[in-house]
Amino acid sequence: MARFAQGTAAAMFLLLLAGALVTSTDSGLAVPDWPLSYGTWFPPMVGGIRYEHGHRMIAAVVGSMVLVLAVWLGRVEPRRWVRRLGYVAVGAGILQGLLGGLTVLLLLPPQVSIAHATLGPMVFCLVVCLAQATAPSWIAQPAREEDAGWPSLRALGLSAGMLAALQLAVGAILRHTGMGLAWHLVGAVALLAVWGWLMLRIHQFQGVRHPLRSLAHRLGWLLILQVGLGGLSWWHRAHVGVVTLHVGMGSLVLAQAVLLAWQACRMAFPRRIAGRVVMAPEQVPS
Repeated sequence: MARFAQGTAAAMFLLLLAGALVTSTDSGLAVPDWPLSYGTWFPPMVGGIRYEHGHRMIAAVVGSMVLVLAVWLGRVEPRRWVRRLGYVAVGAGILQGLLGGLTVLLLLPPQVSIAHATLGPMVFCLVVCLAQATAPSWIAQPAREEDAGWPSLRALGLSAGMLAALQLAVGAILRHTGMGLAWHLVGAVALLAVWGWLMLRIHQFQGVRHPLRSLAHRLGWLLILQVGLGGLSWWHRAHVGVVTLHVGMGSLVLAQAVLLAWQACRMAFPRRIAGRVVMAPEQVPS
């Protein structure tokens, strides 16, 4: 089941790239109807139709994989919260498909297109979390240590995740309306600053330093690649491949930030105040 969840996450990332390719090639209205394509399930794959209809076919396969994963979890997964997370992923995937249909039927309204572009990476993160939650290495309870520093690893990890999500939303606004570049740049600087602060705290925190350090290092490399792709996509806005990779990398940054925040919440609990633990280890979400 863990391997199938990982495969579903990989397939969903390909779906995100296919969706970004539709926008990068201005193929959003290459097929004017939905859910059929020119009244059929398999239209001629020429011009922009190959991107738009190809995106729909990949979405159908990925949606089926998420449904199978949720049913599988419902039958064999003993943890209730993991089962519910699978059901939420199915519901979010259905909503994402409906938003995709509305973008076509309503002739690409910015609000719907932005919502569609933002929800997709969120669904991807849900599936990534399911892949992690079902992995044998993740099921084992990690050693938990008291985090006496300020700001806490939990706070910094959650801040990184929220900033990454905001960056995706602002990036979607910029991509579909051309507005918000200054906010996008400010968000990038803020995310890099939080990541640097988090790295400093991880190096200071002796208890769970090594597991969190590897996750933080991966996030750092993804951020460096994303910043580089962002600069290239701005200077070469007509280059479809660079722009598409920049959009896809944003989803990977978000997923890595969410995993880092989750691990920080699992492994570090708040400091003791006046001889009393603010949150006991068993209360930390696993």
